Amino acid sequence: MVGVVGSSPIAPTKKIVSERSQRSETGFSTLAFHSALNERLGMIDFETPVSRVHNGSRKIDLKAALNQQEQAQQVASDLLFRELCHAYSSTHYDGSDLQLRKWIDLFEGRLAWSVTTEELDKAGIAMIQHGYSPATVNRNISQIGSLYKWAARRRIVPVGFRSPTLGMVRYEENLRRVELGDEEVAKLLAGANAIKDLRFAALIRLLVDTGARRGEVLDRTWGQVDMERREILAPTTKTGMPRVLFFSEKTKAFMERVWSRHQMENESTMLFESKRVALQPIAFKRHWLWLVSSIGRPDLRMHDLRHHRAKQMLDKGAPIAVAAQALGHSSQILARRYGHLETSSMKRVVTQSW
Repeated sequence: MVGVVGSSPIAPTKKIVSERSQRSETGFSTLAFHSALNERLGMIDFETPVSRVHNGSRKIDLKAALNQQEQAQQVASDLLFRELCHAYSSTHYDGSDLQLRKWIDLFEGRLAWSVTTEELDKAGIAMIQHGYSPATVNRNISQIGSLYKWAARRRIVPVGFRSPTLGMVRYEENLRRVELGDEEVAKLLAGANAIKDLRFAALIRLLVDTGARRGEVLDRTWGQVDMERREILAPTTKTGMPRVLFFSEKTKAFMERVWSRHQMENESTMLFESKRVALQPIAFKRHWLWLVSSIGRPDLRMHDLRHHRAKQMLDKGAPIAVAAQALGHSSQILARRYGHLETSSMKRVVTQSW
């Protein structure tokens, strides 16, 4: 029988999480966390069925189901901040473990739910005083916010808990404007072919075509890819809304060279699954750093490919509202960053009509 805390499945208490969930390359091992949590969850009666099918209809004992949730929340209430971070990092192969390390050191031995807004504020000020940019501090606070949101979605926060990041005022940031021309994009596409793992080159092509956030592409399985229509479904995005990504015929042809038909037909397989950590996408960080350095643009980030696609769309005359929808972005944010490009496009359309 599998027990459920909220909507998150918990493996039977007799079986501890598989060794392959360890993060040996970063030094983060989740076995201790899961072992301790499973031991505590052993006190919860998950063996008593709370739902069953009778005469074709599902019946549920809501009292028993809610009791399971309440017991699980009580168990989670004494989780340490370190334990929560390790559990989160074991399911998010996005560099969050590196960003959270300084915070784990700061709150070592503390309960995950005892961190206060004031403490985070003071830590942010200290970071800026020691050379961190306001943008970096904001990203760190957002990472902690994501940690607590993840815990809340899995119903492992104590009743009444409120994330300490919700009351924080973010630092004002200067917009980072990066010029990335068509010629440089062509160099990136060509240079990516030098990487032995051709999935990296496929990733760069998809990011250039779609203007997607990196995670919106990296997290996809083949069941979310329609090769005939050249579409990718991203069911969860930063804005909380699903969206469809579109890629070119050239990218489709390249993907058919990288992956076999057999691989594409396995709907549960991830396109970019790590070879070292099962069920997690590979980040390709080292590959990207090599690529941008090789073309003489070490300042570039993968996210700049998204900005390039936005610029291309607006240069072609797409209204900001349409570009925002295609990119899964807020119209206001897009207007703030690219409003001058839309003005240029409108001027060109008007003058060409004279």
